[in-house]
Amino acid sequence: MSRPLIYHLALEADWSQAQSAGGDYRVSSIGRLLGDVGFIHCSFENQLQRVADSFYRSRSDVVLLSIDESKLTSPIREENTEGGAELYPHIYGPLNVGAVVSVRRLAPKRDGTLEIGL
Repeated sequence: MSRPLIYHLALEADWSQAQSAGGDYRVSSIGRLLGDVGFIHCSFENQLQRVADSFYRSRSDVVLLSIDESKLTSPIREENTEGGAELYPHIYGPLNVGAVVSVRRLAPKRDGTLEIGL
């Protein structure tokens, strides 16, 4: 049985830079790099809207990366580094662009929330 996809909300400029650089995406979250944090923040499908509403509200430069775990070259761990009970997937190393199976731009609705639409 294959695992479900995991997701990363990225700024369009950061994702474009990774693609033009030829290989790896190294942004953990807005304004924070993999080297600063130690991992890349990701979400499961049921966590996406809450993360988008909390951190990306009213932004028009957000893309949703759908990631196939089986194609990752870096290890992934499910954990909550803030001490809560809900686990999130974290990629411990660069995200190889070949593991990203789709990229979709997200548009803010009138209330500023992003339309995830999975």
